[in-house]
Amino acid sequence: MKKTIVHLKFPSQFARFINNIDKIEFEGESIADFVNSIEAIYGNIKERLFDTDGQVKPYLNIFIGKKNIKSLDGVHSIIPHGECVSLLLSRAGG
Repeated sequence: MKKTIVHLKFPSQFARFINNIDKIEFEGESIADFVNSIEAIYGNIKERLFDTDGQVKPYLNIFIGKKNIKSLDGVHSIIPHGECVSLLLSRAGG
């Protein structure tokens, strides 16, 4: 299976659950592969990111580079080697 290296930008509320790492190599190339890899290492990541239907929680946005995975193929979106995966919290208000 292909190995992919990605850079990470997670808000501190989530970064602490992955020891504040800023880069990871994982087996595979999709968001699903990425999440499964960090889940195997750090645990309890999926439940923090996804609802019971496997969808990204409504107050979170996951980006590959500058593209939200919701506008791509969701968890099946491919992450190019060396790209940045960002997790952003949605904000409400005016």
